This record gives sequence, C-alpha cells and structure tokens, in this order.
Amino acid sequence: MNENWTFDVETLGTVRVANDLVSSLSQYRQFNHTIPESGGVLMGSFLNSNGALLIDNFTFPQKTDHQGRNNFFRSEAHNNLVHNIWQQSGQKTTYIGLWHTHPEPIPNFSFVDANDWRNALNISSYEGDFLFFMIVGTKSIRCWVGEKKRFRNSISLISEVQIAAK
Repeated sequence: MNENWTFDVETLGTVRVANDLVSSLSQYRQFNHTIPESGGVLMGSFLNSNGALLIDNFTFPQKTDHQGRNNFFRSEAHNNLVHNIWQQSGQKTTYIGLWHTHPEPIPNFSFVDANDWRNALNISSYEGDFLFFMIVGTKSIRCWVGEKKRFRNSISLISEVQIAAK
C-alpha cells in the first residue's frame, strides 16, 4: 500500500489515514491464540476549516493495559501519552478515536466494543462531534465513525482497507 487510506464522512469531509499508521497497526494482528488483543488511542490533526482530517498517530499497548485473547482494557497510561503528544505538537495533534484488534479476518464490533465507543462519545473530551473507531483484523482494518448528536449518538461503518499478508 503506497497511498493513504482515504474516505469521506458526510458533514465532516475527507479523512486520510496515513499509510504508516495502517502498517504500524497491522503489526498487532492476532494470527494465533498466543497473541492477545491490543489497542490504544488514535490521534491526528484537522488540516483545514473544511474538515479535512489526517489520522497519523496512535498510542501502542501499555504495560498497565489488561490484554486477553478476546478482551482488552485500555489503561489510564494512554491519557498521559495523548496529553504529551498534544503538547509536543503545539496542540495540533489531538485525540481522534480508539483502535484495537480482533482475532478474525474481517473484524466486527462486539457489544462491549459498542458500549466502549458510546462511552467515548459521551464522556471523552475531543474536538468536534466525531470519533473514529478502528478494529484490526487479520486481513483488514475496518473503521467506524461515531457522531455525537443531541438526542442519540450514531455509529456507522465508514470504510475498510485490506492488509497485506504477513
């Protein structure tokens, strides 16, 4: 994959996911039963007032996270990393969403994932009304967009990218 993964989000604009980010996230794929779920936070920057967004940074699994074959709990360490990256970037690189892995070729979110995402939309501090949620499977990465709305938040599958074989 030589080009960035791009997709359009209605009322937001074009979203670009850096090729390096896709490559880095794909390193955490769960190809066998000894590899636990991993996850972290997605970060990026708004490129212009028209809503163009670049997702190009992430936090990697921390020692204080809880990882199992089919579960992952993100520890508070990620919040500190996000804050430090935000400060070091001159407050340009910001919290964009969450990522984690699943041991399936084409990942789908679980009930636990949906609850986590709804909590992130309702409780987290972030710029704008959108958060992105990526799940890394063994053959593809899928991205959902969550939109904070006045009465009821929405979460929709927005795009998928195939990952090169290991």
